[in-house]
Amino acid sequence: MKACFVCALTTLLAGQALAAEPNLGFKPAQESGYFQFDTGTVRGKIQLTGKFQGIPELVFVPANVEVAMGGRLPGLFSFYRALSTNKRYDAAVRDWPTASKVLPDGALEVSFPPAEDHPLQITAIHRWVRPDTLDVVITVKPQQDMPQFELFMSNYFPPGFQSLVYVKPGNHSRGKPSFVPADWSPPVDGTYLYFPRDRQVGLMIFDGRWEYPPNPVQWSVVRYLAAPLAMRRDPKSGIAALMMSPPEDCFAIATPYNRTPPDGVAGHNSLYQSLIGHDIAAGETAYARIRLVVGPITDEKAVELYEQYLKEPKQP
Repeated sequence: MKACFVCALTTLLAGQALAAEPNLGFKPAQESGYFQFDTGTVRGKIQLTGKFQGIPELVFVPANVEVAMGGRLPGLFSFYRALSTNKRYDAAVRDWPTASKVLPDGALEVSFPPAEDHPLQITAIHRWVRPDTLDVVITVKPQQDMPQFELFMSNYFPPGFQSLVYVKPGNHSRGKPSFVPADWSPPVDGTYLYFPRDRQVGLMIFDGRWEYPPNPVQWSVVRYLAAPLAMRRDPKSGIAALMMSPPEDCFAIATPYNRTPPDGVAGHNSLYQSLIGHDIAAGETAYARIRLVVGPITDEKAVELYEQYLKEPKQP
């Protein structure tokens, strides 16, 4: 039944592509501080002022499936933490003042200016490169040295979307890289699951940066990433939100575990990317890139999309 559903969606998407040229631009919405988009495949809005900035609404149109969790949570691509060695800059980037504008090609630029409690400039350009694919290119320029800098991106999904992470096989098992469900087990109860690129970057979470209130986090390091590739997928519809980055831009994926019924951890329905992960000197610029693809995505299709992504020219 699921295979037939996926085939039907694929046929519908192909028909839409022939019927009309997609509109890949952002436009100011009636609500102040919001911008809207409708590519024909996805539609929604992004909030870029006030508290809890992010994409609180993103609907996959062919199946009428809501992918983002707004309301009590800020949805997708919500800039959360700015961190360096044993340091957190203010509570949450997504609450900082911003300046935003639509660029001539329809892309959306948002800038977080520096301030006393967060002496760094963050700029992000959101661009729909295909009707189902959103790229975000981020630049960070600190005003002071920031050792082992980390920009922590948050994404929140509706209940029922299951978290899967693309990991290496364990040292004591045979196999190849694969998606594994980030499921609950007694040893990780009450903690968040952390999937670092390697041991060196994995140690960064224990340098004190995650101990500061509000909302300090206890991590369980689970497996090493095969690539910064993860998704939340709705098992009923097969619709997934696939997140990916170049290997050098994202050094870890984090997520609550999947658990039914959800507890205080699983109920966040989130997926996080730890970006950059290296020293940035004052006045230098660092970059990070994230891609979101929305649709009926199998494990095999996700790997194929990632391989295609790595072959594309990098921006900037």
